[in-house]
Amino acid sequence: MLQKTLGRILGCALLSYGSTALAFTLITLPQEQLTPSTTITDSFTLNAQVQPIAGTIRAQLLSHRRPKASVKTAQLGRMLAANDYTNAYSNSRSDFDTLAAALGDTLGTGDGSGGGGDSESLWISTASNSLENTFSRTAFYGATQNVLVGFDSTWSAKYVLGISGGYEASNYVTTFNSGNEKTRGYNVNPYFAWLLSDAWSLDLIGGYGRFSTDQSRTVGTGLLTTQAVDSDFSSKRSFASTNLTNVSALGSNWKLTGSLGYQWSKRDQDGYTESSALGSTVAESKQTSKQWNLLGEVAYGQGNSETFFGARYEDIRDYQKIEFATGEQPANDPTSFLLAAGWRYFGKGLTASFVFSGRVAQEQVKEHGFSMVLRVDL
Repeated sequence: MLQKTLGRILGCALLSYGSTALAFTLITLPQEQLTPSTTITDSFTLNAQVQPIAGTIRAQLLSHRRPKASVKTAQLGRMLAANDYTNAYSNSRSDFDTLAAALGDTLGTGDGSGGGGDSESLWISTASNSLENTFSRTAFYGATQNVLVGFDSTWSAKYVLGISGGYEASNYVTTFNSGNEKTRGYNVNPYFAWLLSDAWSLDLIGGYGRFSTDQSRTVGTGLLTTQAVDSDFSSKRSFASTNLTNVSALGSNWKLTGSLGYQWSKRDQDGYTESSALGSTVAESKQTSKQWNLLGEVAYGQGNSETFFGARYEDIRDYQKIEFATGEQPANDPTSFLLAAGWRYFGKGLTASFVFSGRVAQEQVKEHGFSMVLRVDL
């Protein structure tokens, strides 16, 4: 009789302990695990997804060349030293035949014949940027891939007008809520550049895209049990970027580039309801980012190619901070440097560039990228 009584007491104690453990699991679940993935990642991904597009377009603008520009480019030798790279291949553009040099025909003739110097070009690019947040409560990692195709026209030896379109895919593993986030969509991006002088240029780049996102997170449902909570929604993204750029020569082989830029971007996200009864309803939202940046680049060229290194300081204004009600808080660092190194080729009717980049001086965020642009003069 005593043995049965003790057994019942022990059983009740175990049941009580199990119920307490279950309640503990549900009540003390970290608040970041109770939020959908984009609630955290949106603060980091907007600029990371816009910059490869704006950067690719700007890079090919700076490498813009016109087939008929070589004669007049040679006349710019006193200012840009463009013809000091090589005498053996006089029909090719040198490293200094960037937008500032190629459009540096102050007479507006392009080929010395009194024509308008008009030309057309087609280009294609691919870019991949990895992004990682290392703070445990907001930790995630993944990458965005872009493929862009563009066409532009140069006229009056001073203006470039173009448009590009592309496909974009992002995949992130959101470790903070044991989930993932996948985004797919298309974008269209018009752009314009204006040569203000032989050394100064101004560009304006815009973009608009529509995207669909699927995401999932894992929540605890009991002692040692979990359940996946899924959701999907649509979003729109727009951005505008402008840069004032100076390109100058230092000797016959060195080129210095500096620019001051501003970038505005916005994302409109539809509201949605998560699939599980354990999920939540998320209202539609808007996110805006305003960024100032300052770029410095040095390039060394020989023949029809150059290697370069650049650093861009970025400062996001009115940074959208992530704050938790309790516990350790993320760094929320709005400033950083984006370092880039690469190689450019200026062939006859063909331009190519290959660039590696990495973000530094931003606490808890790591970012690396690679991009390639091939341009053909028509």
